[in-house]
Amino acid sequence: MIRIGIIPHLGKKDALAATRELMGLIEDLGGKPLVDPETAEFFGMREASFGSEDVGKRIDLAVVLGGDGALLATARNLAGSGVPILGVNVGHLGFLTEVELPQLRDALSRLICGNYSVEERMMLDSRIIRDGEEIESFVGLNDTVVTKGAFARMIRLETYIDSHYIGTYPADGVIVATPTGSTAYSLSAGGPIVNPMMHTLIVTFICPHTLFARSIVASEDESVRVVVIASHDEVMLTVDGQVGFKLMDKDEVVVRKAPHVTRLVRLGDRSFYEVLRARLAEGRI
Repeated sequence: MIRIGIIPHLGKKDALAATRELMGLIEDLGGKPLVDPETAEFFGMREASFGSEDVGKRIDLAVVLGGDGALLATARNLAGSGVPILGVNVGHLGFLTEVELPQLRDALSRLICGNYSVEERMMLDSRIIRDGEEIESFVGLNDTVVTKGAFARMIRLETYIDSHYIGTYPADGVIVATPTGSTAYSLSAGGPIVNPMMHTLIVTFICPHTLFARSIVASEDESVRVVVIASHDEVMLTVDGQVGFKLMDKDEVVVRKAPHVTRLVRLGDRSFYEVLRARLAEGRI
């Protein structure tokens, strides 16, 4: 019996309505539906929760009902579990999601029958070093961003690839993205579009105050180290645009390929380039 975990965006009515329908569909097809702890609490059905520990032993697949933001959060939460994720678009932008809500019934039938493939997407491991000691670490699917905050004053970013000094850039910030994240914030800052099946680190500076700042693509075996030089205390690190941490002058941010991957369910109906062409034509990225 296949165990399918359902993770809806609790702020979207369509996602909440689809959750109950999906649970019934899974049971009708011979599967076992479970929900994440927060959803179980929301609906008052704790007995149906797949818990927060050893998730990989409790569910075989996860279905995320929401948009790209919901999928990014799930990717971080399930990092290291090995659980494949199917993204169902209930939002405005579904670049990472695989199917639209009206296609859910057919997609579920294919999942139950095992008629799908799984793509492995590179993730980022980001660590903050202060006074020579690691004080915090994060994992993310799209990007790690260092920004100057609300102040107009720029920051300076002393940048290294491994131990090799690249330069000190006066800028509003810097983005270190995965290929998956190359079509997100990195793209809007002038970074390249990279096939998400590749494993690279993409370094793009935000509004650099110099003409020699260009995007840099590093290999998966290298790390990016940024030393923050700032005269104010509003510098922030964000991961996937959802998790934040306040940085201080002389903090070091070290970003490298994470040991975990995000496993995305693919039903074989569309390629990355088809999605890219459609989104570009619609002006949605």
